[in-house]
Amino acid sequence: MIKVLLVDDEPNVRQGVKMMIPWEELGLTVIGEGEDGDDGLAKIISLDPDIVVADVKMPGMTGIEMLEEAFKQGFRGKCLILSGYSDFTYAKSAMSLGVKQFILKPVDEDELIESLKGLANEIEGERINEVTMQKGSEYMNEQLLRALLLGEDSVLAGSDMSGYNYNCYNAVIISTSEKMSAEEKNYLLNSVKRKLEREGGADVITPEFSGITVALFKGWGREKLLKFLTELNEEYVGKMFITVGGAVSKLAEIKSSYAEADLLLKNRFQYLHCGVVTSETVSGDSGNTDETEELVNNIYAYIEINDIDKLADVLERFQMSMCSGAHSAERIKVSCITAVMEIKSRLIKSVGEKKTENFLNDEFIAKIGEKASLFDIIELMKKTFTDLSCTYFGRTTKSTMERVVQYIKTNFSSELRLEQLATIFGYNRAYLGKVFHQYTGENFNNYLDRIRITEAKRLLATDEYKVYEVAEMVGYTNINYFHNKFKKYVGISPLNYKRQSGQQGTPCSESHPQSK
Repeated sequence: MIKVLLVDDEPNVRQGVKMMIPWEELGLTVIGEGEDGDDGLAKIISLDPDIVVADVKMPGMTGIEMLEEAFKQGFRGKCLILSGYSDFTYAKSAMSLGVKQFILKPVDEDELIESLKGLANEIEGERINEVTMQKGSEYMNEQLLRALLLGEDSVLAGSDMSGYNYNCYNAVIISTSEKMSAEEKNYLLNSVKRKLEREGGADVITPEFSGITVALFKGWGREKLLKFLTELNEEYVGKMFITVGGAVSKLAEIKSSYAEADLLLKNRFQYLHCGVVTSETVSGDSGNTDETEELVNNIYAYIEINDIDKLADVLERFQMSMCSGAHSAERIKVSCITAVMEIKSRLIKSVGEKKTENFLNDEFIAKIGEKASLFDIIELMKKTFTDLSCTYFGRTTKSTMERVVQYIKTNFSSELRLEQLATIFGYNRAYLGKVFHQYTGENFNNYLDRIRITEAKRLLATDEYKVYEVAEMVGYTNINYFHNKFKKYVGISPLNYKRQSGQQGTPCSESHPQSK
């Protein structure tokens, strides 16, 4: 609606004008009345009407003097003057101020309506032109910003770059949650855009694809920028993900800052839980630790010995190892599912397939595939592995050495080293070796060999496996090494033992050189 202010010192004139005009039909609304020139000036300044309908002759300040002072103070609206035949001098003064509409008293209803219609049409036309100009200006600004971000030199060559004279620039990408609807995304991004425009010092563009806003921060220091973005993320917690390109000092380098922010966005699966991510965030996580296979070994170990704190720690290291490369979300999910299946296969040997299925079933695997971030997957694995560990391997009154021995008996077919056990159970290697010898009467390597050879004899006696298969099944990767160890503990070669067992139907006698 177009706002109208009536200023006349005669109340009946003001009332008559209000009664004779179909204001709403014309798209007009009366927002106030001025009782004289001084009161009218005050209301013009405070109410900022689009149209002022004013009498010329009023006590104190005249209508012309009122308008002249209003224009000096920034008023830019339209004016309609009500005057008598004797007020021609005032009318000339009004014309010098740009007033083009005059109505003679007594006021004619039709004439007043037509004059108001003309002013209303003029205002609507100006508004349309203003919007068109604004959109054109915004479009040109967006095209320039796109060219800066993408490094399109042909566009930049003929552009006005006077608005870019800063010592540093940062490209920032703000993306919305994939769980939000298109309407929710647009509402949030428009809110963010308005906030950035009020803050100043940032050019904003919304690309054609939905759910993303790109901002170029100009002249912001790193500390100020990260503080602002962190507060912005906290305001919309869980609804956005912000990536920050590195600071650059030249216009030609802005494209590299944007490319960096875009690469971070592509890796959002790994860092979604961080909220605001910079290249420093990523470099801080890279090259973090062990090989994935060793991490899986440790995950399994801490499940089995029911060390929940170390289990949580190794899962966090597993997360970091997944972040250390530019892996796709699909590849990370496959790695996590593969790790779970490997852990499941090992646990089956300890607690049985049926018990394991209560935790690591198809539903659990499906949940991994549905998660929106690596962080969510790790949290799911933490909870599930912790519940599984507490259910089937909860701490008992057994001594640590009993638990070490049990761990060896369960995992003898894997690569086991005293250093590994020391890490798992929180001991110094030398101290664990000493205590282990006191508890078992054997050193670690001899004890492990005896467990393995005992199982090898059982497998060879079944006549179901070849010698090299048995060697691998009990933890020996080198067939010659297995042959020497077997002969040392049993007195004959594995092949001869297999043959004699098949001929006699029962295992042959054996010697124990280590017990001499």
